[in-house]
Formats: sequence, C-alpha cells, structure tokens
Amino acid sequence: MINSIKDRFHWLEVWSRFRTGNRDAFGEIYEEFIDSLFAYGSKITRDRELVKDCIQDIFIDLERLNPNLHHPEYIEFYLFKSLRNSILHRFKENKKTDSLSNQEMAVFGLQFTIEQDDFDLESDRLRIEKLKSILQTLDPQKRELLFLKFSTGLNYSEIGQLLEMNPDTVKKQVYRTLDHLRNKFGSQLMELLVIWVKADSREG
Repeated sequence: MINSIKDRFHWLEVWSRFRTGNRDAFGEIYEEFIDSLFAYGSKITRDRELVKDCIQDIFIDLERLNPNLHHPEYIEFYLFKSLRNSILHRFKENKKTDSLSNQEMAVFGLQFTIEQDDFDLESDRLRIEKLKSILQTLDPQKRELLFLKFSTGLNYSEIGQLLEMNPDTVKKQVYRTLDHLRNKFGSQLMELLVIWVKADSREG
C-alpha cells in the first residue's frame, strides 16, 4: 500500500519514465500493483479468470498506448479505476447475452482463497469465520469502502471518484461503519480487516 506524498512523487516519476518507453518502469508498475489489482478484482467478482483477463487488458493497453496516455495524479487510482470499469463493462456485455450467472455478479468480498498452509493454528480458522460474520453484516458498498480504505493508498477524494460518491460521504460512511463494527466486535476488528484485505492478493 502506498500512501505518502514521497511515494506519490516516486510513482509520478516512474510514470514519466514509462511514457518514454522505459521497460524497467513498466515492469516496476506491474510488479508493484498486480497483486493489489487482483485482490480488488477478486472481491468485485468470483470469476477469477475474468479478473485476470481484465488486468491483462489494462497492461496491454498501457504498453500499447503509453506515449498518448495522460499523466495521472496518482497511478494507483488510474489502475484501480481502469480495472473496475473493465469488470463492470464485462458484466454489461455478458448480461446482453444472458451469459452471466448470479454467482458471478459483483458481491464484493465474502470469498476467501487463503491456503491451508496459511493456517498455523485452529484459532486462525476461527478468526476467518469471525471475519465472515462481520462482513455479512455489511452491504457490498460498505465492504468495498473498507477494502479501498485499508488496502490501497487512495484518499477519500479518490475513493469517491472511483465509486462516484461525494468524498465527505465516503469519509462519514467509513467512520460510521468502523464505529459499528468496533461496538460489535471489539479489539479484534483491525486484525480481521487485515486478514480480509490480504485474501486473494495473489494469482492462481
């Protein structure tokens, strides 16, 4: 996750090098953001192959169009917005042909793909079940807000732009949701949120 002003300046510099055709800059962008993009996409839809296809299309377009691309204020926002738009576009196209099942629709974040080896103790498994019960109490938009807040370096204004919401509304919803969850689930909340945002953060 990238969130400091220094990091933002760094990625603007990387983006400038990328636009000149620098292959190392392209590779740096890919390596930094591929896991977080896959994690985000995998919480929008259960169709992991669709997510991979959309991410691949984004980077193909980046490589093909780099001299003509505008200079984004923040590269992570640009990539997340591109992925979200690409997935939602696929939904619309699939609905036209009635090829999209209810299970593939955007539900945001109740699926987990943490492997057996990731569980060191039985308590880890119990924490996952606890986390699922937490998320089940939230609507999909609130789950998405929490994911973007804790898994990315996006600020409230950028999250608002991504979800087409007023930034003040985003901030209020995040605060209210966290207050609700803290009252209900106590000190374990932040640990459980960390587990959630890391789930599906790898391909395969």
